[in-house]
Amino acid sequence: MVFSNDLSLLSRPSNVEIDLLGAKFPNANDLFFRSKQEELVRQYEAARIFMYETETNDWNHWFEPIDDPTSTEAFRQIFRSHFYEAALFYYNIVVDLSWTLCYVTIEYACRNRESIVNISGIKPIEEAAELLRIAEGNVTSPTAENNPFGYLKLMCPDFEPVIDQIVDFWNSFSATETRRRYNYCKHKGRPSYEEIENLKPGRLIGLYKKGIDNGELIQIATDSRDVGYSFSLESAIIELKDFDNNTLFPYIQNLIKSIENILQPSPMII
Repeated sequence: MVFSNDLSLLSRPSNVEIDLLGAKFPNANDLFFRSKQEELVRQYEAARIFMYETETNDWNHWFEPIDDPTSTEAFRQIFRSHFYEAALFYYNIVVDLSWTLCYVTIEYACRNRESIVNISGIKPIEEAAELLRIAEGNVTSPTAENNPFGYLKLMCPDFEPVIDQIVDFWNSFSATETRRRYNYCKHKGRPSYEEIENLKPGRLIGLYKKGIDNGELIQIATDSRDVGYSFSLESAIIELKDFDNNTLFPYIQNLIKSIENILQPSPMII
């Protein structure tokens, strides 16, 4: 599987020359931004690892092929479905982390036991780590009733374009099949995939009844496949790859660049 974009473009610069006389000394906001940026990229990499596995030709380390083409194909598709779902989860984690990336970067104070705690400036290691955990706990969906972004737009107007990027992306993404399938797997169950179901034996029994209006025969649900949330695994993998190439990557890349342009994080952070 070949993707259109290199994830190294999302990482912080690895080779920079630092003018110690004129360089900005790192503060908490710089540190929190780079920390979350690195975590986000690592999760993005995990999504692609599982996407690569959906196309692997080396199945021997996942299952031992048997002398039955139908069963072997069933095992292959079952494992592909696991890889797809893992990638689906990681891609959606990247989306959620984009909110945290923005919030901990621009928030200068957060609540801790009903008191306001300043998270900007230079902090000792233990205090900085604790403050980041507190800030992370305040992040919610961009359109949630108690979301802090509206407040931050008032307090930090320079970051309004960044917040608008997040809200606009979420408004276009939240109702898509990619998010719907993620929520289904997370909260409701496991989808049934056409490529797997088509390899199973036929139904044990078939029951019908006459329709009230026109007398046509209506089949009665007697098989678990009748009520499953079903779609094509192959099509879903193609759609997820397209989501990576043409939707998620450009969004994350633009978001990181926008924050960097405003924040101007210190090059001293490694």
